[in-house]
Amino acid sequence: MILLRLLILLALCGAADSTSNTCGQVCGLRPAPYSTMRVVGGVNVRPGKGAWAGIVSVQSLRTDTLFSHNCGGTIIRPQWVLSAAHCFINRTNPLSEWGMVAGITSTAESGPHVQIRRIKQVKMHELYDGALRHDIALVELTKPFECTPSIQLACLPGPTVKVSPLNCYVAGWGDTEAKTVAQARPLKEAKVHLIDTQLCNSSDWYGGIVEADNVCAGHAKGGMNTCQGDSGGPLICKDSKADIFWEVGLTSWAVGCARPKKPSVFVSTQYYYNWIMKHIGQSLATPAPVKSCPFPRKKLLQFFNLLQELLKFLKAETA
Repeated sequence: MILLRLLILLALCGAADSTSNTCGQVCGLRPAPYSTMRVVGGVNVRPGKGAWAGIVSVQSLRTDTLFSHNCGGTIIRPQWVLSAAHCFINRTNPLSEWGMVAGITSTAESGPHVQIRRIKQVKMHELYDGALRHDIALVELTKPFECTPSIQLACLPGPTVKVSPLNCYVAGWGDTEAKTVAQARPLKEAKVHLIDTQLCNSSDWYGGIVEADNVCAGHAKGGMNTCQGDSGGPLICKDSKADIFWEVGLTSWAVGCARPKKPSVFVSTQYYYNWIMKHIGQSLATPAPVKSCPFPRKKLLQFFNLLQELLKFLKAETA
């Protein structure tokens, strides 16, 4: 009986370690490995892999249960979602008619693992020009998300963080070509390269319209990148010096979809970190540790007491 109780405790500790379910304290659930199955040119995200645990679909409410996808976003605190300002400009009434959907790999997906939250308020950047500049918004929810293995927080790099990007990815439920119209949209991901701003601003690329608060990413030859419906979604990079996945940008704009020398342009989350902090009124989450068992002190004491009982039992049996 003692051994059984001990094994149960160990199993519980292992389960807690695998999910890092301390919502509001840790972030950056490790993405699943990039696959070669056949965003534009991307691949379907495999259900249950937790590849994009912080991503949400910004959807318009048609009935009490039926939504349609508009934009993407990421959960940065349980009650706050980061997205693009242009997703909410000139909309009829996003507070009563829109919602955030998390835990899905298809916009038609349903079930107990899917969480839907309504919008309390939208805070667009004060200097947003209605087009390209300062295209960032914070969405406060009426009720916080509950963290699960498939719903966790994204990691944003602070102003002093030295991000050393290795592999970068985009994801979203957007079009797979420039004129796609779809009912049920699968969540897709694509591996992209960060592109130097000077190159991105060259005359045969974007000709100087990319600003200091932007990040360019994609492929020089085109063929794979974000498209309509991916706006507000994340650009995530694996840090080459640490086991951390940073959200370094959110999808803002591009000329066409995945065209040569016309990569997607993202809003830099690091550039706007202080603005984000100011408006959510609290510190952001910190990167999840590689190994952790978030048991309270009482549970750990119980574990060691059981261990002592087990040792006494084994000693008596061998006497």
